[in-house]
Amino acid sequence: MKNKIKKIMKIINCMVKYLYYAFYCKVKKIKNENIWLISERGNDARDNAYHFYKYLKKNHQEIKVRYVMDPSSADYKKIAKEDVVEYNTKEHYILFLTAGKLISTHIMGYSPDASLFWRLDKWNLLKLNGKRIFLQHGITQNYIEIMTSKVAKIDLFICGAEPEYRYILKNFGFSSDVVKYTGFARYDNLKNKEKNQILLMPTFRKWLNYTNDFTETEYFKSWNSLLNDNNLIDYLEKNNINLIFYPHYEIQKYITNFKSKSKNIIIANFKNYDVQQLLIESKLLITDYSSVFFDFAYMRKPVIYYQFDQKEFREKHYQKGYFDYEKMGFGPVCMNEKEVVENITKASNFNKERITNFFQYNDTNNCKRIYDEIIKLGK
Repeated sequence: MKNKIKKIMKIINCMVKYLYYAFYCKVKKIKNENIWLISERGNDARDNAYHFYKYLKKNHQEIKVRYVMDPSSADYKKIAKEDVVEYNTKEHYILFLTAGKLISTHIMGYSPDASLFWRLDKWNLLKLNGKRIFLQHGITQNYIEIMTSKVAKIDLFICGAEPEYRYILKNFGFSSDVVKYTGFARYDNLKNKEKNQILLMPTFRKWLNYTNDFTETEYFKSWNSLLNDNNLIDYLEKNNINLIFYPHYEIQKYITNFKSKSKNIIIANFKNYDVQQLLIESKLLITDYSSVFFDFAYMRKPVIYYQFDQKEFREKHYQKGYFDYEKMGFGPVCMNEKEVVENITKASNFNKERITNFFQYNDTNNCKRIYDEIIKLGK
């Protein structure tokens, strides 16, 4: 009950601030057409938004760019001091309302409260000045209603691959003036620097938010069991390979529950590890359904899929989209722990031809293409 009241008070506080600053900007006739406001989730700088920010700072110093960042974030110092807009402050609200370009990796990621302002926008209760640019967090494989034109107002929807572009254009209700295939900004930074290291990176499950005991879930038991598999540990220690277990952002709150008896297996937290660096430095990726495997495949490196809960995932999380793991996947699809471990020892088995067909662009001009499309939007 206490948490519910706290949540309601937070919503009321945000609403009051929004209405006040909307009135304030109107009375003061505040205009910031020349400012590009960039964000991820307001507390990080390691995804497409950050890499696009770096591109602008290096190549387009004429652009006045500001980056939304919580001062308590581990990434705070990565943004130039003069560019920081502190999350949920007066300046944040004013630029949210008046900036000419609103750029983020998540729907309403540039807002002071993504969940609240997404709902207000859905109900046509939000008035913003800027063009909305959706850089995306990962390549979309499935139909996600909150990303469709029915509930999201987007002026530029960036895609990272050709099949994804076609799927979104056909199913999400946006025109070809909005949906563009440019490649992702962070792909410009994907330069392989391989170490003797394996990355294990599963995604989250919606239903885990409602579980009473995370350690009793099939999700926890399956991944924790793999971390303690004797055959896997023997292989890692014999070949002097480190395995980095880096669970999804939404699973990080449960990270202390995961343990391994091997010194070669590292349980990695969000604060101390950067996912881009892990992708660049790892020689093999094991995941389930996380779109991070596209980044890995972009560098032409092998992927293994571990999908022990395939049926439940499709029923409760995301319905199947255009991407068929069996027919389009870049590596073996495993249903049990034994298959995963067996495939780790022969990880050279992956499909380069499928990767080449999936990515029309394989260069370092993604940020430039994004910039060009934003310029076309005008004011």
